[in-house]
Amino acid sequence: MKLFFVFFKYHIKERMEYRSAFIVGVCAQTLAYAANYLVVWMLMQKFGAINGWSWPEVAFLYSIGLFVYAIGASFTFVQMQSLEEMVRDGTFDIILIKPRNPFYYFVTSTFNNGYIAHLLLSGTILVWSLSQLKIEWNLLKVIYFCLNIASGSLVIAGLLTIIGSLTFRVIRLQFLFRLFNRLREFISYPISIYSLFIQILLVFIIPLAFVNFVPSSFILAKEFQYDGNITYILSPFIGPILFYIAYLFWMSNLNRYQGAGG
Repeated sequence: MKLFFVFFKYHIKERMEYRSAFIVGVCAQTLAYAANYLVVWMLMQKFGAINGWSWPEVAFLYSIGLFVYAIGASFTFVQMQSLEEMVRDGTFDIILIKPRNPFYYFVTSTFNNGYIAHLLLSGTILVWSLSQLKIEWNLLKVIYFCLNIASGSLVIAGLLTIIGSLTFRVIRLQFLFRLFNRLREFISYPISIYSLFIQILLVFIIPLAFVNFVPSSFILAKEFQYDGNITYILSPFIGPILFYIAYLFWMSNLNRYQGAGG
């Protein structure tokens, strides 16, 4: 962790050298996601509710998804996406000569603090939605909420790590990152509105439902058709398990890496 904070300090210093560009970037991302919120709000004004979910509940769901994505992606999205070019050019070899675990060094040395816009916007809307919802909070729900924020972040990081690890075999796979972003759009709304196939995909195959829908359903006391109690209990553990599997998969593929042109 000491190494991470050293990198983090230098990343901040680097961004502050171009302060105007950093501020413009934050504002641009904030406006882009604010527009997404506006689209959801307009839909809710048109239909009133989506499968029993009101606007504050959907805002709560969407905000958790964006907040969790920002945490997980700040360590993995740009890193795994840039891995393709690093492997192709041979610059990834620099990582391998460092006296640290290559995965840990890679994700911490290229930490992306540009996701601050996502955190600020989603955090603000999350607080607003909580003020509008009459949630009966207790110690269990508070702990459950915090654990699922961490677990959801690891789900995002794990899925991106799995995609990135394939670079050592395939090299060119930018389309998978685009596919991931398309799939992530499904959890902007309650997944119960989709067909059975999409629901099974998001719960059992690519577990994006555990990023926000499952914990939101528990906290908001919504019905969940897939053996809800067991799913709720498993939710805080899905992220750590998936991320550990992703890490092992990344390291396994790294062992097959033979250098640029290998």
